[in-house]
This record gives sequence, C-alpha cells and structure tokens, in this order.
Amino acid sequence: MLKKIKEFLLDMLFAPSGTALLAFCVMLLISIFNLLNTTLFLGSNATMLLFIPLAFGVPTFFFWLSRGGRKYIPTQHLELPKKIHIPTILFSSLVLCLGSTLINLIFIDGKYTDFSLYNAFFASRNGNIFNDLYLVLAFCIVPPIFEGLVFRGIFITENERRGRLATTLFSALFFALLSFDAPIFPQRFFMGALLCIVLFATESIATTVALHVLYNFYAVFVEPTFIALKNVSSNFALFAYGWAILTLVAIFFLLSHLSRLYRKYSHDKFGESFVRSTPRERTFWHLVELSLSIPAIACYVLYIIVTLIIGI
Repeated sequence: MLKKIKEFLLDMLFAPSGTALLAFCVMLLISIFNLLNTTLFLGSNATMLLFIPLAFGVPTFFFWLSRGGRKYIPTQHLELPKKIHIPTILFSSLVLCLGSTLINLIFIDGKYTDFSLYNAFFASRNGNIFNDLYLVLAFCIVPPIFEGLVFRGIFITENERRGRLATTLFSALFFALLSFDAPIFPQRFFMGALLCIVLFATESIATTVALHVLYNFYAVFVEPTFIALKNVSSNFALFAYGWAILTLVAIFFLLSHLSRLYRKYSHDKFGESFVRSTPRERTFWHLVELSLSIPAIACYVLYIIVTLIIGI
C-alpha cells in the first residue's frame, strides 16, 4: 500500500502536474498556519518572517532535490537585472500599480484600504518607525522573493515548452489562488500574468522580483491614499474613467516596449529563426492538461474550503 502511494506521488511530481503539486503543498502550509494563527492567537508580527521561508522553502527544497539538486538551479533564470531592464521595471511597476488599483475600484469598489497577504496578515501603519521597517521586510521584500522563485521560476521552467500563453495563465491562476481571498483574486491574477510577461521579455526572475517589491511598497504605503480619494471625489465615475484611461495608455506603451525587448532577447538567443509559435488549439489543451490535474483540483478544493472558513 505504501509503495503504491509512493509511486502515485512520484508520478504526480514528475508529470505535468508537478508544479501544481508544489503549489498545493505551499497553499496547505499557509492554510494550516492561518488556522493556527486564528485558533491559538499567535502574534503574526513575530512569526511571519519565519513562516514564509518555511512555507515556500520546504516544498521547494524537496522539489529541487527531485529535479537533480544543484544541476536544476542554472535553469531558473536567476540572472541579475541589467541596465536595459531599469526602464522596464519602473514602467511595469507603474502599470501594475495603476491596473491593480483600477481592478480594486471596479470589482470591490475600493473597499480594501489595507494590504493583506494570504488573507492572514494585515499591514497597518501605526506611526512607529520599527513597525514600518517590519512592514517593509514582511510584506514588501520577503514574499516577492519566494513567490518569484516558485511562480516565475519553477512554474515557467517546468511548463514553458507547453506554450508561453498556457504557462502564463497557469502560473497566474495559482499565484491568485495563493491569496485565499476571492475579492482580490482578479488583482492577483492580473499581477501574476504581468510578472510572467515581464519575465519572458527580460529572462530574469530578479527583474520580476524588483517589480513585485515596488508594487508591494505601493500597495502597503501608497494605494490606501488613492483608494480613499474615491470617498472624497464628487464624481466617482469620472474618477474611475480617468484612472482607466491612464491605465490603458500605460499598458499600451509597456506592451510596445516589452515587445521590442522580447524580440531582441529572442533574436540573440535563437537567431533569425527565433519565432517558436504554439498553435492556439494546442495551447488550449496544454492549459486544460495542466489545470485539471489531480494536484490542481486539490488546490481549487483547498482554496474553496479555506475561503469559506474565513468567510464564516
């Protein structure tokens, strides 16, 4: 019996669903901690910086070992950002901030003015400089590093051969599930997709981590102020339309910039025949294959259960 269970787990790990199994392990550890934090009244400020590396690091370590240990590391796009990436980081962060706030205004009417992480930790400022330093570490720096390694590193490396569109949607989906918060699901999905697009254009996880860090700074320290503006705006519709136009303009220029950058990298990497297209029907079935695996379905079930428990 134990042998069959072992074979079943190994099959899932090395099948296309291996990354979904990794996501499930991370989500399970986070949900367990959320439950302990609620029932035992643990001080989240004292435990978060320790918990995030454990929740992400332990499953990732075993996944790393299963893929050959040290030999697996060079495949993870760990190159540092280059000077040419600085405009990309700044412009992408602008789009991410504008787009995230717009989604907040459209879907949840700007009701959330505090940044939450995994629906368990709330970043509230109390005027204490040490509290602000904690918020910077616990919300702005540590999570982007670990989330980037898993969702823009392992997810992309393992599934890119199935098509970049399918891989982007797959990665963004599980990145959004990690929130355990249905109202902010669209924000997380938008964010995950944009970070994948930036990774494909720059070939550097560090670039996406830098972008993610800048966005989290905005979400913790700046976005609450912009969201509060809707409450004092005499014409909310005009405010929202203006924000939408600004967001669309920024997205247009960003996609033009990323397209040029992507073509340059692809040409340098693959030569004149760098175009590697995946037929749309194949992309669709690749996405179905990845998204309907047993570990993926387990992630959906876990997400629903946890969100229902939190909502009670």
